[in-house]
Amino acid sequence: MSVSEIGKSLLLGLANRSGLVWRAAHFVAENATSPEALRANAYSYPGLRRQFIANGERSKYDVAVRRELVRRFERIDRSVKKASSASDGLFLAEAFLALDGEGDAVECGCFEGASTAKLSILAALTGRRLFVFDSFEGLPETDDREASDLHMRHGGTPRWWGGRYAGALERVRANVEAHGEISVCSFVKGWFQDTLTAANLPERVVLAFVDVDLPSSVTQCVRALWPRIPTGGVLFSHDVAFVAVMQALQDPELWRSVSEPAPPLLFGGGFGLCNESPHLGYFVKGAHALPAEYLKGLTIHR
Repeated sequence: MSVSEIGKSLLLGLANRSGLVWRAAHFVAENATSPEALRANAYSYPGLRRQFIANGERSKYDVAVRRELVRRFERIDRSVKKASSASDGLFLAEAFLALDGEGDAVECGCFEGASTAKLSILAALTGRRLFVFDSFEGLPETDDREASDLHMRHGGTPRWWGGRYAGALERVRANVEAHGEISVCSFVKGWFQDTLTAANLPERVVLAFVDVDLPSSVTQCVRALWPRIPTGGVLFSHDVAFVAVMQALQDPELWRSVSEPAPPLLFGGGFGLCNESPHLGYFVKGAHALPAEYLKGLTIHR
């Protein structure tokens, strides 16, 4: 083959490859702006962050307040070991800021205090207190029935053992002091069956965040907290992706024990609130009788 023929062949090859590259780029660009892609982007962390801030345009907690919340939350995400996601924090914040009723906040299960720090900032901003319940020794010892679970969305079998997710009280306090609002926090050390009592709980719980993994612990928290939640108040669970927890949360006997005729509506059950918050779901007290606008106002995308 002559030099000129070799050159021609190379040029044709480059042209063909360039065409493939162009078509591939065009395909990506088209799909990036498709309705499906736009919806997916809206529920990525950057999309949720952008919408959370924009919601300040029609909230008493304005854009500037929300930007500062995001700044502080992202600092916590960089600095504190955590079991929840950045998106979880935004969903909790939007609901927290939408609540107008009286009452304080409760957290059950805090690990090393990342979610605690975020909730403390929200409590201080809204004039509430935060009551934090944890063994500060990790999960309790489990029997064979609760030692593992199945994930609704992922493969594998999550394993639970005594001491997992241990965060010492001193470490949690230090993390909240460094990144949150320690002045609004009360810490209660011990197992839930011993500590979730009238002596330790606030009279009204306007928002609860329960991240406890085990069905028995979830049941203890619901029984103690639900009667104290007013109509329109919210109970978040960070365990709705686990099959055994879902079974516990839908047990009619559990809800009859707290004067509910049937299990209430669980937002996010089994699926979570989005791909980046697959473990997070929530109940709203009296949801069946509340205006749809109120329920929608608890969410980021309005």
